[in-house]
Amino acid sequence: MTNYDEAILRSGRIDPAAPFPVLHQAVRIALHEQYAAQSFHGRVVEAFGPRPPFVGVVRAKERHIAALSALCQRFGIPRPLNPFPQETTVSPSWRANCERGVAGEIANIRLCEYLLTQVGEPDARRLLQGLQAASLEHHLPAFHQAVAEAMAQERYHAARGIPPQEAYVRHGPLSDFMERALAHAGPLGMFSPLLRHSHPAMLAGMVAGGAGIYLLKNRSGRNR
Repeated sequence: MTNYDEAILRSGRIDPAAPFPVLHQAVRIALHEQYAAQSFHGRVVEAFGPRPPFVGVVRAKERHIAALSALCQRFGIPRPLNPFPQETTVSPSWRANCERGVAGEIANIRLCEYLLTQVGEPDARRLLQGLQAASLEHHLPAFHQAVAEAMAQERYHAARGIPPQEAYVRHGPLSDFMERALAHAGPLGMFSPLLRHSHPAMLAGMVAGGAGIYLLKNRSGRNR
């Protein structure tokens, strides 16, 4: 089953010849776009775990959907059907999904800008402005940062002969933190030659193990 205004929703453009008011079309277009974004971010969380920025953005998209749904109820606008749970796929590459997140937020900013040129109703305009601000001020910078971090992590692993798809294997919170830190670290003095040729997971494990020994000794010292 498809939406009665499927062509309008997919195009993201108001159709002056359609038998629906402009506000009706604009709110449904915005809600349809939020459905798509929420489904994509949710699938990434399912595939890669609750990692930022996706886990935070998917919650934001859920709030946006609720706000637009309330606007639909207020103005008697039927909510569009959500086809995206069946349509959405994600890349096996973390970096590719982050890049898709960047593209999606840019598209949302542009969509809101366009819809604001069409809509005059004050409450609808405020909501569209809020959606645009969330993308511009919060989500887009977060995805830009995620892409930069992914590129740094892939370069770090590539220098050690590790393919990009293995650069995001999880080893636990502390080990993962150390891998990210090492990916961004510069020369490390006398240890640099050794670290440069070591497997990042091994380095992270060494640090995690050392931290555990330190904490154990420190606790033993306090108990004496």
